[in-house]
Amino acid sequence: MKINGITGKNIENLKDIKEARKREETLKVGTTKPEEKTTNQTEVVEVSSQKLVERAVKKTLSMSEVREEKVAEIREKIQSGTYRVSNREIARAMIANLLNEIA
Repeated sequence: MKINGITGKNIENLKDIKEARKREETLKVGTTKPEEKTTNQTEVVEVSSQKLVERAVKKTLSMSEVREEKVAEIREKIQSGTYRVSNREIARAMIANLLNEIA
């Protein structure tokens, strides 16, 4: 059971995106020289957003799939008998998992 909602499929999708970005970057290397400064703002924004996405993907891949503090909190509530989950939340989680498996 994954508490934070990240499944193996999501991580694989992030890895695929990262690899696609790397391939695009290697194709673009031959078109411009690194020392040239671009005056086109859209190119600057594109490079900035690409770096931001790459950093986000890298950070996501380095994160653990299990949030230890959340697990400890829930474990403590279960042991004390105060952990309650609504039926609606359980149903939503089950449907979300099924939809992720189908997609």
